[in-house]
Amino acid sequence: MSGSEYVVGRRADAQGEPTGERHAVIAVATRKEPPFRAECGAKVDVLDGNWPPAGGEEHACPVCSRDTSAPWA
Repeated sequence: MSGSEYVVGRRADAQGEPTGERHAVIAVATRKEPPFRAECGAKVDVLDGNWPPAGGEEHACPVCSRDTSAPWA
């Protein structure tokens, strides 16, 4: 699958803001209610942009990176 078929999924903090590692979630899976199932199997609560994530300091989940061929080591 290409990166365009994924969105970023993350857990939410007490204020409902995205937090923690970014996970690849197949975009069509987000048409239902959270929690969303990530490529690595993690359940995430909120969506936070497109895949792969932008920003060099906050990398994605290593498993999701591998599964989606994203450029994160």
